[in-house]
Amino acid sequence: MTLYPRVGCAALALVLSFARPSPAQEAQISFRSTPFNGSSATPLFKVDIVESPNRAPAALPSVTVVETPSGPRMTNVALKLPPFALGDTAIAPQIGDQRLPRSFSASPWAGEGVMRPMRGLSFSTTGTTPVNILVGQLDARPAPSSDTPGVVALAMGVAPIKAISVAPRVLVPMNSTTQTSVGTAIRAEVSPHVSFVTDVGAAGATQRGWDPLAAAGVIGHWKGVELETNLLRGASPVATSDIATVGSLDREIVRGLVRSIPGMTISSQASWSRPASAPTGADTTVGSIGVAYDRLPFGVLTATHHDEESVLQQTDTTSIEWRPKSVAGIVVRYTEREQTPHDRLQSAVVSKQVELDLPRWIERDVRNRVDVRAVLTENPMSGAPTLSSRLSGRFDVVGDVGVIGDTEVGVTSNGPSLRTVRLTSKVPVLDRTAIQLVYTYQARGPYMLYDNQSFEARLSRSIPLLSW
Repeated sequence: MTLYPRVGCAALALVLSFARPSPAQEAQISFRSTPFNGSSATPLFKVDIVESPNRAPAALPSVTVVETPSGPRMTNVALKLPPFALGDTAIAPQIGDQRLPRSFSASPWAGEGVMRPMRGLSFSTTGTTPVNILVGQLDARPAPSSDTPGVVALAMGVAPIKAISVAPRVLVPMNSTTQTSVGTAIRAEVSPHVSFVTDVGAAGATQRGWDPLAAAGVIGHWKGVELETNLLRGASPVATSDIATVGSLDREIVRGLVRSIPGMTISSQASWSRPASAPTGADTTVGSIGVAYDRLPFGVLTATHHDEESVLQQTDTTSIEWRPKSVAGIVVRYTEREQTPHDRLQSAVVSKQVELDLPRWIERDVRNRVDVRAVLTENPMSGAPTLSSRLSGRFDVVGDVGVIGDTEVGVTSNGPSLRTVRLTSKVPVLDRTAIQLVYTYQARGPYMLYDNQSFEARLSRSIPLLSW
């Protein structure tokens, strides 16, 4: 087996060095070996710890060791430290890989940067005015280096005052490779049926120093009717390699939903968007309307039409979906898509597609199941198969040993081809110990069985941990 003893021993010692016996916690440890073609991204070593529900001790929820071009590397490491009190305020610290507070990612103009994991130290409080402070590197995915951006993030929540809630936040870089952003989310309940939601702020921009940001929306709920409008103004794209923490799009959206007819739901949406750096540029318009009726004797019928027009082309998509009531899980869907370029020298492309889903086809045993999905496409896009099918499920072999797998087959003009095969089996060998065997074939490039397949053997051990 291709194993890294130094990594495994170090991670195991890190877990066990904090503990005393306790039946309330346990760890699941797994090792991986690749006898040939070890190109899989499966972790070499992984520890998952179930936290005690009875108390709040220090806890190491997970440790994952992966192989990188520069050698083994630990990821997804987060140590929850015991809470402490500062006056009358309880503070919960945590160190390691974690996410920014939800107020950053939930913002209408959130950029890709705030969706990334963060490696550092955080302090959080609860109560009427919760506070979260994080200090560390914004992105923990690449190999650590001196160029990895460091930031300080602060998020607060103010208790609602007369149906108004406020959530300010700020992200400040400790170097020049990350975009500074500040913002405040405000939600006001105007009436029992109408809410006003807004998010205002500013972001650092190379061209003009700072760009104002704004998002405002009105949400209305009445009996059988829902209405939502939203206006978004983003920041100009950063002209350097800085990590963007806000979006660079201007957009208006109107959504509506009506249930005035028993059993029928009518929904519609329209949006207009353009780059924030070109406010007078041509809009990309998107409109859709859908009708669903669930009181037919043969099942639920849904029809939708989607129209999108950009500078380059117009795309019309019509979809009809049927879900029979007699057999749960079966879905039949017909989709027709037409792409018409604005360049008259290019011809329109029309494709028609029929999809069939047959989940839980075998129901005599809850552990044995088969899910079938087939897609038939007329005039598919270049490289896509005319007919593709996917079969996945689980089958008992002997005792508690079963096989879980999925297979994908495609048919093109050159004939049928096997696209994916994955088989997994977990065999218990001792108390709390099991061996998992995984075989994977992935069609990529020329058909070479040796290069396209991999085999993995993982040893998994569940051990009781110690209380703090």
